[in-house]
Amino acid sequence: METVGAFIVEVGRCLAKTVSSQFATLKNFQKNIQTLREELQKLICRENDITEDIDIAKIEGKHPPGQVKEWLKKVDKIKHEVEEIEQKARLLLEADPLDASIGRGCFLDSNMCQKYQLSKSAAKQCDELKQLIKESCDLPPMEDRKLSDIRVEHIPAPSLVGQKAPEKLNQLMELLADKRITRIAVYGMGGSGKTTLVKTLNNRLESSASEFFDMVIWVPVSNDLDMKKVQSRVAERLNLALNAEESTERRACKLHRVLKSGKRFLLILDDVWEKIDLDIVGIPQGDDQANCKIILTTRSLGVCREMMTDKELKMELLNEEEAWNLFAQNAGNVVESEDINPLAREIARECGGLPLAIETMGKSMRDKTMIQLWQNALWQLKHSEPHYGSFDKVYLRLKLSYNSLPSKIFKWCFLSCSLYPENFLIKTRELIYCWIAEGLIGERQTLEESFNDGIAKLEYLKDSCMLEQGEGIGTVKMHSVLREVAIWISSNEKETGFFSSSLQGMLEKLQKSFRRVSFMNKSITSLPTRLLGASNLTVLFLQCNPLNKIPDGFFREVRVLKFLNLSSTQITSLPSSLLHLRELHTLLLRDCRSLENLPPLGGLYKLHVLDLCGTRIRELPKDMGKLIHLRDLNLSHTHHLEIIMEGSISGLSSLEVLDMSFSAYKWDVKRNVEGAAFDELLSLRQLSVLHIRLDTVDCVALDYAGPWFGRLKEYTIRIGTRSCDTNLPTQHDEKRLILRGVDLLKRGLEELLCSASALDLISCGGMSSLSDIVARKSSCGLPNLKSLTISNCGCITSLLIGEKTLRSTLTNLEHLTLSRLDNLATMVDGIVRRGCLGNLKTIKVVGCGRLKNLISFALLRLVQNIEEIKVSDCRRMKQLIAENYYETLPKLKTIELRDMETLRTVCSREMEGSALERIEVSNCPSLGKLPFAARDALTIKQIRGDLNWWNSLRWRNDADKISLQQRFQATED
Repeated sequence: METVGAFIVEVGRCLAKTVSSQFATLKNFQKNIQTLREELQKLICRENDITEDIDIAKIEGKHPPGQVKEWLKKVDKIKHEVEEIEQKARLLLEADPLDASIGRGCFLDSNMCQKYQLSKSAAKQCDELKQLIKESCDLPPMEDRKLSDIRVEHIPAPSLVGQKAPEKLNQLMELLADKRITRIAVYGMGGSGKTTLVKTLNNRLESSASEFFDMVIWVPVSNDLDMKKVQSRVAERLNLALNAEESTERRACKLHRVLKSGKRFLLILDDVWEKIDLDIVGIPQGDDQANCKIILTTRSLGVCREMMTDKELKMELLNEEEAWNLFAQNAGNVVESEDINPLAREIARECGGLPLAIETMGKSMRDKTMIQLWQNALWQLKHSEPHYGSFDKVYLRLKLSYNSLPSKIFKWCFLSCSLYPENFLIKTRELIYCWIAEGLIGERQTLEESFNDGIAKLEYLKDSCMLEQGEGIGTVKMHSVLREVAIWISSNEKETGFFSSSLQGMLEKLQKSFRRVSFMNKSITSLPTRLLGASNLTVLFLQCNPLNKIPDGFFREVRVLKFLNLSSTQITSLPSSLLHLRELHTLLLRDCRSLENLPPLGGLYKLHVLDLCGTRIRELPKDMGKLIHLRDLNLSHTHHLEIIMEGSISGLSSLEVLDMSFSAYKWDVKRNVEGAAFDELLSLRQLSVLHIRLDTVDCVALDYAGPWFGRLKEYTIRIGTRSCDTNLPTQHDEKRLILRGVDLLKRGLEELLCSASALDLISCGGMSSLSDIVARKSSCGLPNLKSLTISNCGCITSLLIGEKTLRSTLTNLEHLTLSRLDNLATMVDGIVRRGCLGNLKTIKVVGCGRLKNLISFALLRLVQNIEEIKVSDCRRMKQLIAENYYETLPKLKTIELRDMETLRTVCSREMEGSALERIEVSNCPSLGKLPFAARDALTIKQIRGDLNWWNSLRWRNDADKISLQQRFQATED
């Protein structure tokens, strides 16, 4: 019984305990629900914090680890469970709003069981919420985003063509290794192989990318720039998710965080047509760009400048041999046929070294054996008619460059170059005059300002790889394929009005739509009586034809003509119908060597430019002075011009440029019966450029002549005998004074000497040194002089004398040439103050037989900026540079020594700290030692000379010779 009793007691206790626990749970219903809400809010706060951390991590290119993602899933689940408990509790409370506690009739409550269950669930969920909050404190940090396992994506690419392309590829690899270089551009005309080059670079980096970069990102851009597409392509390679609905700025922030994360990236931006704002894309710049290099390809050097690239590589076109090999490779063995081979080679040449054109043309002719097809293809190429298939694609691709030009004016400037023959060197001055006449360049206040505008347009076209720099000074040229494209465009867009014909008969079939027509260099020997059907013609090229006569009525129907070029024809006179051209702006008669007579020109009152260079005219028309709008008159090389009537020059009140170089006309100080006097020139207030020859100093000695010359912006003035004139090139804005056989101390030269930037003294007298001139107060030390040449002045014994030379003497002189000064014994006599010759960069000395050394002690301290020394035929010279332990020539880069049998040393001690890069020695047999050591091999790039001379040189030790041997290059005998 006791056992039974004990059992009953124990059961009672357990029941009581259970009932008590259940009662407590039921009693704490509202408290548990409230606690559940509070704990849930705590968890939600932690969830928000972690979600914000994830957002920031994504911007930084990081991502949440698996534990964090799992924790978020648990939070999401428990939030739904708690929401269900709260909803049920809310319904129970709404059903019995007076039930505030368990003590008020709860045992009679019909919902008592439901409340108990909810209270119990709430308590359990509270424990789980607390556990999740606790776990949130132990979550691992955000992880770096794992980049794609593929460092470089292989891009199919054709093989490189030509010898220069592999060199460019190696250059790119070297630039990528250079930490100082962050932005590289590859530019060139369309179809030159830019994309092929950088694709090849991309694929080469497959095997070596780890040396340079953690990832290479290829981004095609195209001429339709879409910033979001560029961003998406970069993000795709970075495994970075970007929302299409996000703003460009937001996406840029995310990309920027990843790209500056410390990883090394290479971005290749292919086919860039305009500036890409790297900030808008999200590509790091400045200090942040240290680990993010950029290569871009473009057709425009202007884009390179706007993108501020550190290095630009231009894609060169193929030479003739390379072009032929590429063409033959694409055309097949048929090109080896005896009949087809000459035609095939001519077609390859017509492609102008442009890989795109060569490949396209070669493939279109592959294995075609009918000679007629090859003849037809060549004819169509020569006549800009690409209507035979795939070559259309070449024209369309190149036309993209034309379409990208900023305005119709630039497009017409480009098309106007197609009026010149294939591969012709176009004179920029002539081309700009054509643009001015056409209104493509506005009439500025001065001709110089109009020219500056024209030069800017030319440079833009060159930067866009639509024109090329010509081989001659002041010339440009148009690539043959681009010229064909321009002609093709003109034929399809009639409103441009450009027409360049290869057929002589077309002169009689001109259309009304033609406004700009070229028959240049077409072997035209005769012209029709009238130029019919072209009443809107504004530009006409007839130059370089063997014409000897122009019919009187030829110009009668083209009264709006503005630009007429008849240069290099054989005409002896001009037709009377020329006077009907009331709108004529520019008339070019250059090198019409049979032209002797001019009609009255006063009626051409809108004429701005008249070029009579090289004609046989004997006199200017009497009414010449009526051309009040004339701004440029060229009378150079008019070797028969003897008569200029009084008032003919002074009436040209708008004249800005007058060129009378090598003209036969003699200017006199005083007016005479026969013609215009020199003071007519002095009355031209607008004149800024003058090229003239004078027989004596008398004209410039006029009291009011000096200041007038000083106001000129550019001049070449030759004073002295005419028999030995040489044509020296004049640079832009140069003021060149050439004196031959003149007494330099004669009054009247002071103003000219003071304003000159280039001075040539030939066989002049009146001085024993240059100090005799520069010491004169009126010469002011020749402050503007940059170039000085003295030759055959036997009276000169020294260049400068210390006691006569001021510190402010020749302070801007950069180039000095001394030639055949038989009595020149020393360069500097005495001590000259520092400042004199301080900017001198080059010295050239020829045939100064008494000079024993060039750079004496006194001169060495003055010429610290010297970069180049050339000395030849100085038979007594023994040493080039005097020894001085305190002074060096730190900027000297080039030394050339020729024909000096007595020269023993360059410098008696080693030239420490020298920047010397090149030395050339020819016929200096006594020069037995060079002032170099092994360490100089780092800076010296080339030593040229006779092999026997090199082998006979004495060295301090073998190491010096061995180190410098690799820099030696033997000259031919």
